[in-house]
Formats: sequence, structure tokens, C-alpha cells
Amino acid sequence: MKRFELVESLRIHVSGDVSEAVRLAAEDLARDIAAVTGGAVAPQVVEGVAARDGIVARVVPEEFPPDAVESCRLHSEAGNLLCIEGPDVRGAIYGVYAFSRKWLKVTPDYLWTSVPVRRLADWTWPEIRHEVASPAVRYRGVFINDEDLLTGWEPGGARHIDYPHYQTVLSRKTVRKLAETFLRMGYNLVIPSSFVDIRNPDEEMLLEEFARRGFILTMHHVEPLGVSAFAFDNYWKARGQVREFSYFSDPEALREVWRDSIRRWAKYPEVIWQLGLRGRSDRPFWEAGKAPEGDAERAAVISGAIREQQALVREITGDDRALCSTTLWAEGVVFNQRGLLELPPDVITVFADNCAGWRLQDDFFQSPVRPGAWYGVYCHHAVVIGTHLAQAIGARDFHRVLTEAMKTRPLCYAIFNASNVREFIHGLQATAEITAQPAEFSPDEFLRRWVEEHFSGCHEEICACYWEYFKAFLKNSRGVAYCTDGLMIARTLQALWMLRDRIRPPETGDRATYYMRLDAIHLAALGDMFPETGKLDEWLRLLERQAARFAAVHKQTRRMVGGVAPQEAALLYAQLVYPSGLDLHFCECERGCQLALRNFWASDFAGARRHLVDARKAFFAFERLLPQYLVGDFAHWYDRCTKVDFRKVKALVEEVLQGLS
Repeated sequence: MKRFELVESLRIHVSGDVSEAVRLAAEDLARDIAAVTGGAVAPQVVEGVAARDGIVARVVPEEFPPDAVESCRLHSEAGNLLCIEGPDVRGAIYGVYAFSRKWLKVTPDYLWTSVPVRRLADWTWPEIRHEVASPAVRYRGVFINDEDLLTGWEPGGARHIDYPHYQTVLSRKTVRKLAETFLRMGYNLVIPSSFVDIRNPDEEMLLEEFARRGFILTMHHVEPLGVSAFAFDNYWKARGQVREFSYFSDPEALREVWRDSIRRWAKYPEVIWQLGLRGRSDRPFWEAGKAPEGDAERAAVISGAIREQQALVREITGDDRALCSTTLWAEGVVFNQRGLLELPPDVITVFADNCAGWRLQDDFFQSPVRPGAWYGVYCHHAVVIGTHLAQAIGARDFHRVLTEAMKTRPLCYAIFNASNVREFIHGLQATAEITAQPAEFSPDEFLRRWVEEHFSGCHEEICACYWEYFKAFLKNSRGVAYCTDGLMIARTLQALWMLRDRIRPPETGDRATYYMRLDAIHLAALGDMFPETGKLDEWLRLLERQAARFAAVHKQTRRMVGGVAPQEAALLYAQLVYPSGLDLHFCECERGCQLALRNFWASDFAGARRHLVDARKAFFAFERLLPQYLVGDFAHWYDRCTKVDFRKVKALVEEVLQGLS
């Protein structure tokens, strides 16, 4: 038995030539030790070899099998030494955080929970022996997208694009919190924001901060090679020119910006280069300028652009094995299903879910599996017209989706849209663990462990509340939920706009998918992200049933708050009480507005007004939930809540009520 204990003389040792990322993880560990010992043990991070009373973090590739990647091992040795070793930088980093989580009991998401790190009663362990195998999915990442809450909470520098919601960059303080959290969870890849323009120093800061922590960097599919339409415009504006953002009609202008972008991104040690061709604000490229008319011709343009982009990356970086990916989204899904895209076999083909995480799109299962090809998935914890303000997809759903995906085709890449992160810490930890060690993952065991890590008591009751919450979402035959916060706000706003503008029923029926206009290509790829029942009466009954489910969960979780330790009550509130109440009152508000619209169509203006008053009451009930959610570090969390703008609902209800008086 080789005992290890935290003693006052403890030091954390790293070698002088170790990566900055390992050193930063060691500094995190030093803070963790100080926190769990109440400051009694506050180790310094030093260089050199430890003789005794030390933690040693080392990168020792020669001591691991040749194919070991991001694995780690921990073992205590004589002299009160703890050795943390990995075959590579991230292996050593994950080993540091494994000790912090498993032995110090510091949760990976502690920066987002408002729960203080618990002090340990015992700082001694008889022996430490622990090994973690290489992850099953090589590249596991988080996409920070639609980040209106994060940029409003702790604003950073300015963006320079003419596009709503994207005038502010994440602050350096926020980026550092995110980087630490994602590493502790076990991710190694990041898309650090939407529409990153590396030529803006405030935006390049995002890349710098994640890279120094050891992350692989990649890009959103709307910005292949790091170039969105907005970055393209900025490049030429800086040169006093206006050029057409079109690979078809002005390819040389686009090639010049691509080359400049590759040179700038290439200074970072690990990049997965996103390839593809997109238009403005995540629309098809042909909407941005002249282009062919037929699908086959348009697909040929995309295929040609991807081949050229890959060649440019190899030429400029000098790396013939530079990693590249392309994401099948919207038109990419349709063209791939029809066999119109020609993708290089060494480009990672990334398939998307249905924009809400509950299922992958059909093309993932219908497309042939090419021998030797590389595949990935892009899934959503969060999406604006869907799950933006509250989690909705639990560990069981993601486990089903991801294990089914891994059985269908080999996956080397998985990235998860997490929007503003705070709302989705539970699910993000689950998807990190599923993609790392799928054979060992059990949704029930994961939830039990997660609850025990975050709460000091009432474990069985809290677990039951979680499962009831995730089960509360009514779904269609395709497994897609009808009522999520972004969808409900979008439908409610549309009903209110129709009331305000006195719009009569559509000729195609008494209800249609009018809150999101989709062209044919998007409808073919993304249509089932907006589940419908068809008739308004059916929809009203569904809203009533859904509200009843959320009400039951809300009542159950509210009772639980008084049963947990006071410092943990805020987390239970944020995780279960608030989202179930939000979903309940958004349901009630939408139902009131839809009933008001039906009464208006029947020229029953008094009835319309009565239902709008009910909708207003539901909104007021939702507002009463906010003070306990916007507390402590998160007091300003909704300062710029613009993507799912519930405040606009309140203003429109009042405006329409005035118009009906």
C-alpha cells in the first residue's frame, strides 16, 4: 500500500519543457486542493523532479503503447508521491482533472453551478491506482453558438458585422471559464463562437485562449476555412473595395480571403479545417450571388470548392495530412442523400441531427459507408428555434442517438452545439462521457453519479425528478418534442403578430407552419425540427396536456428544493425547478395566444381579449421565477436575451390587448 495524503509541504511538479496547457491544468489542481482543504494546503506549481510530498504531472509517450491517445494513469508511490502520466499533453491534462474529480470531488462544471467546492473531511487515501483508456471518438467538441446570453453576461470586445445579435465577442474571462470546464469534462475540440473573424483581435483572442489550454480548433460550417460572408466583406472593406461573395461569379476574391485566413489560422498547432460553401447567415451559397440553377450543378460547385479548399490547406500549411471536415447541413444533407456530392475520402464527413438532438437525420443511415472514410456527427444540446433557454434532452436520449450512430458507421468526430452552456452542463457532461467510453456508459449510472457529485442528500428523489423532467416532453412519431422554449416563443410571437396585424386564417387550413418560412431545400432537410399536429384544436389539446406534464414536474421539483443543503438549492432550482416552470408557463402563454387567435378569426373579440389576459397571467407567473434564477454570479444572465426574446412576448401581448380594447 502506497498511501497518498495532502500535506502542507505538498508541491505540484511539472517539467521545464512541458506544454503551457499542462502547467495551466496543474494550476487549476493547486486551486482545487486549496479549496477542498480550506486553504490549509496551498501547493505551488514548480519545475523539477519531486523527491517526496508531491504530485508529478508528466508526458511520457515512451511508457504507453504506440496507439495510446489521450489516455492517462495515476498511481501513488513511496514518499507520498502521486504520479499523473499521459502519452501526450491532453492525456496528462485529463489525468490531472481525473484526480480532481474522483478524489477531490470537484465537479467539472463547478464554475456554472453556483455551488461552492465542498471541503474534504479526509485528505488521505490508502493508495491511488487509476487508468483511463483512449477515447472511442478521437475528436470530441463543443460549439459555442447563438451566444447572446454569454456575451450579454460578461461582454467582451466588439464585432464588426452587420447581423443582429452578434455585435459583441465573449470576454476573455468567460472564455477561460469555458475552456477549463470543457477540459474538465473531457472535450478536446472547440468551435469558439459563431462567425469568428480572425482578423479582429477581439475575436482572435478566442482562438488564443482555447489553443493555450490545449484545444484543437475548428470552424462552424457557415465559415469554411474561417471565412464567413461577414469576414469576406470586412477583408475587402479594409482594402477599400466591395467584392461579390460568390465562388461562382467572383472566385478570385474568395480565394484571396481563403488564403489569408489559412495563413492566420495555421499558426495554431492543431486545427481541423472546415470545408464547404455557404451563403450569408447560414443560407445556401446560391442565395448570395449568381449560381447554377439545378441541384446537380449546385452540388458540383460545392464539391469543387471542397477539393480546392483542401488543396489550399495542404499547399499553405505544407501538411499533406492536414485534418479537414465538411458538415452536411440543409442543402448538404439533400445533395448527399441524392448522391450528388463528391467528397474526398480523407475529409471527415459530419452528419447533423434534426436540429434538436433527439435523432440524427435520415441521410446518416441511408448514405453508404465508404471503406476507409472518416465520419462524424454534429448534434444540438441547444438550438434557437428549440432548446435555447432550458435543457430538454437527457442522457438516455443522447446515449441512444450516439450508440446507434457508432453502430451504423465508424465515428472519429462528434461536436455538440451548446449555445450559452450554463443551461446544458448536465447534458454536456453526458455526451463527453458517451463519446469517450461508450461501452462503459450507463445513463442511469451517469445520473446517479452526477446527482451524488452535485448534491449532498436526497439523491434518489432528485434522480427521479430528472427522469420525470426529461420524460415530460411530448414527442411525435419521429421522436421530436413538440414544445420547447424556442419553438413556443416563435409560435407565440407569430400568433401575436397575426392578431396585431389582423391577419385572417391561411387558405390552406386553420393552422400551418407559419412561424418559420423554409425553402424547399431546408424543408427537405430540417422539416421535422418543427413538429406539427395539423389542426388548431389538436394543437390546443396538445398544449394543454404538455402544460399538465410540466406542472406536475414543476410541483415535484419545487418540493425538493427545501430538502437539499441551502448552498445546493440554487443549482436544483436552475436545473429543474426553473426550466420546468419556464416550459409550463410558455405553454400556457402560447395556448392563450393561440386561443385568442382562434376567437379573433371567429370575430369573438371579447373572447380573444379574455384569452390574451390568460396569456399575460402566464407570462407574469414566468417572471416570478426569474429572481431565483438570476442570482449571484448570474444576476446579469438575461441582460441581452435577444435570441429567444420572451420580453418581446410581454410587450406584444400588451400591444394587442390595447388594440382589442
